[in-house]
Amino acid sequence: MNKIIMWLIFTGLGLFSAVALAQNDPIIFNTLEETINYAIENNNNLEGARIDQEIIQAQIDQVKGQALPQINGTAGFTDNFSLQEQQLPGEIFGGEPGTTIGVAFGNRYQYSGGVNVQQQLLNFQLFNSIKSTTALAELRNLQTLVTTQDLIVNVIQTYIQVQVFEKQVELLQQNYDRTDNLINLSQKKLDEGIIRKLDLNQLLVNLSNLETQIQDAQFGINQQMRLFKVLLQIPITTQVSLLEKLEDRDPYPLGTELLLDSNLEYQQLEQSLELSIIDQKLIRSEYLPSLSANFGYNYLGQSNEFADFDTSVYQGQWSGTWGISAKIPIFDGFQRRNRLKQKELVTAQLELDQETLQLNIEKEFGDASEQLLLSNSQIQSQKSNMDLAQENYDGIKTSYNEGVANLTELLDSEFALRQAQSNYLNALLQAKVAEVTLLKSSGKLSQLISNPTAFN
Repeated sequence: MNKIIMWLIFTGLGLFSAVALAQNDPIIFNTLEETINYAIENNNNLEGARIDQEIIQAQIDQVKGQALPQINGTAGFTDNFSLQEQQLPGEIFGGEPGTTIGVAFGNRYQYSGGVNVQQQLLNFQLFNSIKSTTALAELRNLQTLVTTQDLIVNVIQTYIQVQVFEKQVELLQQNYDRTDNLINLSQKKLDEGIIRKLDLNQLLVNLSNLETQIQDAQFGINQQMRLFKVLLQIPITTQVSLLEKLEDRDPYPLGTELLLDSNLEYQQLEQSLELSIIDQKLIRSEYLPSLSANFGYNYLGQSNEFADFDTSVYQGQWSGTWGISAKIPIFDGFQRRNRLKQKELVTAQLELDQETLQLNIEKEFGDASEQLLLSNSQIQSQKSNMDLAQENYDGIKTSYNEGVANLTELLDSEFALRQAQSNYLNALLQAKVAEVTLLKSSGKLSQLISNPTAFN
């Protein structure tokens, strides 16, 4: 028995290890589109937005159901085991005048059943309620698209940040290796008495600073990668590789036109405005009369014997009714009027918000367009500047090795190289961020989201 228990334990541990290993297998994304599709399929916030859509649809179906016939069946059984007596004059039954005799009326057992139907014929409030819930569903659909858009933007920006940090680490590591080699060379020069101890110390300080910068950049990579995994709902311990280099990627064909009606935030506010107008109509419809029809058909059976399903022992009768009823609002203490005034003020607020949002979208679009042009220009100039700084550093380093240039010149050229590298990375980051902002504000991203094959 002990051997069996130990075998089960080890088998269970083996299975657990296999499952854990499967859950932590590396995930490789070949392109940015793959990461976006993965996020859309797995992100919990987006899944929650989809569930909200289903909730709204269920509410719409519920309201629409009120326009359909409302049919109810009834069935009942009553045992009048103690019938109430009525006191009648005794002379009716041959008794003495002035006396009364208790008489029980009715049968002990009573059976009932029937069907009742209610149908709305004319109800403007119900019709406008259906329109309101439909508009609310459209608003919820737009919210899902906004959630999708925000997710895509966050994924792209995090992807950019990771790769910019990786590029920074790469350049810093090159600087670190150059400085380390330079320290080895300078140590020999110090031993030969060619340079001062202070010069070597300066190189050591630079090396230490570079090491710190590499550690900070590596922390930035790890931090952004953790955020990336959260967006894609990937376990934090899972290894993720991003193969596509955004530095070498061609930008989306953005165009230069602002598609205001395609901007999701603008669409969302427009839909809110439409919903507010429908709500006004909904309140106004409360002033109008409503008309409904009803139909009923019922059966009532009575017996002094418990009949089960034997209908021969009790007497029964059928009865049916139908009719039309109208409800005419007359006075409600001005409640409807005040609620309508509130909705009208809300609509006026939304119209003001729409004007402000349009200005903000146009500003964001203009800023992103100019920033993209500027950053793309700076990328080219800073890349050329970085190449020149590298060439200058290599030349001075050669002169330093030959004893022609001093260490100060070499350190100045190294600082200029690092500054050029920093400027290049900043221009690259600004360009990619501006590209995403322009993609979003112009409405182009919402068009890509609406196209099922946009990110395939």
